[in-house]
Amino acid sequence: MAQKGNNRHLASPKMTPDEKATSSTSKPVALTVKVDDDTYIRLCTLGATQRRTNQDILRQALHDYLERMAR
Repeated sequence: MAQKGNNRHLASPKMTPDEKATSSTSKPVALTVKVDDDTYIRLCTLGATQRRTNQDILRQALHDYLERMAR
């Protein structure tokens, strides 16, 4: 039996990872992050004050982190 999401990153071997990350036709992959209660409350409060979703905040934070680490 295939695992959930198994080999999704290999769906299009002609595309580089960077091309797949920016492709408008690629499907998002679900990612679960477990955080403590305080971090969750802080995230929700920030989202409410900035009118942004938790996903939007975390996606931007992860993107910024990966950009910094790639240098």
